Amino acid sequence: MNHYYTDNSELNSDRKEFTYYFDNEVFRFTTDIGVFSKNNVDYGSYILIRSIVKKDLGDSLLDLGSGYGPIGIILKRFHPETSVEMADVNSRAVELARINGVNNKTDIKVHLCDDITRLEHKFDTIALNPPIRAGKAVIYSLYERSRIMLNESGHLYIVIRKAQGAKSSMAKLETLFGTVKIIERDSGYYVLDCFD
Repeated sequence: MNHYYTDNSELNSDRKEFTYYFDNEVFRFTTDIGVFSKNNVDYGSYILIRSIVKKDLGDSLLDLGSGYGPIGIILKRFHPETSVEMADVNSRAVELARINGVNNKTDIKVHLCDDITRLEHKFDTIALNPPIRAGKAVIYSLYERSRIMLNESGHLYIVIRKAQGAKSSMAKLETLFGTVKIIERDSGYYVLDCFD
């Protein structure tokens, strides 16, 4: 059975728009069948954005598994000086992220990509709301590739629910990074900060 972290371009289309408010800023997002959280920005993504929006994100940020783009687009609005790129394997989500970038007047670059190690450069920050339904092997591969694609002193920020494998994810991440710490707990979600 397909899930949203696959190429869902063969599905019927039924685009919708919704308005989203974050810290007195207004965003309009176009979504469709076959993308994650198509009716509103999910709570995990909100917690991730809230947890890192005031941090120094450096010169470059990658929104990994970006879906239709809310994490990267919102962070770009608050960090106009940071170069923001997005990557996803879902071609429909990538198309929507590009549309949403334009509609929200944010200068972003979106990649249809199943292996971020093929991207042209590394990043100071990677933000990830992992596609839990894709399974542990896929998620752990995203962690491993993120480690490769971080600049020295870079940070990987992840939001994950305690009930959906936060502890085992932390154990995996501790094999990749010198420090893995919980910077936010909310409604069963953890936000993890991973760095050396």
